[in-house]
Amino acid sequence: MNYYQIGIAIIAIVVLIVCAFNKTVKEGLTNSDTILLVGDSVLNNSNYVAFNESVESYLKEINGGGGNNVYNYAQDGATITSCYSQLEKIPIDFNTSSTYIFISAGGNNLLKDNVNVDPSIVTKLFNDYWNFIDSVKIKLPNAHIVIINLYLPYGARYQIYKSAVEQWNQLIVANMDKDGVHYNVIDLHKALTTPDDFVYDIEPSPTAAKKIADAINATPQ
Repeated sequence: MNYYQIGIAIIAIVVLIVCAFNKTVKEGLTNSDTILLVGDSVLNNSNYVAFNESVESYLKEINGGGGNNVYNYAQDGATITSCYSQLEKIPIDFNTSSTYIFISAGGNNLLKDNVNVDPSIVTKLFNDYWNFIDSVKIKLPNAHIVIINLYLPYGARYQIYKSAVEQWNQLIVANMDKDGVHYNVIDLHKALTTPDDFVYDIEPSPTAAKKIADAINATPQ
């Protein structure tokens, strides 16, 4: 093999390494990306688990470096309306292409309004929810919005909400490609299904928190 062939071989190896690296990076988030959590106790379950077993804690552990790229604005008990106050707290400096905003909202509204028998109310609440998504997009147009769908809490007493949760999640799918924007969706409805996933049958357990954190970190770039 002459020097020319050796040079070509070296270049080919470098190209393969670079491509492999880029593929790895694009498969999930890194600590150079900014992660914003907005919504309810699905993303802020710290009131129901040990201090190091929350979604936020697991995310910071996964990202390393003290998790300085993770910002949790979510609040336990938040409704769609109260999410607007969370949005107000987000600095405009986060309006960059390396910012990923994860939104979980609507579940508390469904529970509060007991909408299991009225699909029209589910539709109205979803429209309110999507207005909030639009508000996030208006304030932070360069950021990536990732939608988290609704899971069905464990236990017989929550089965009355099954049709409402399914309708809500179908509406998310129907809107995930809208106005020229594609929204990635994290499917917790399929991920959280066993008793071990819940505290008090409804809040994310440490097991669920780890699943949620892993799903967030695996968001494609």
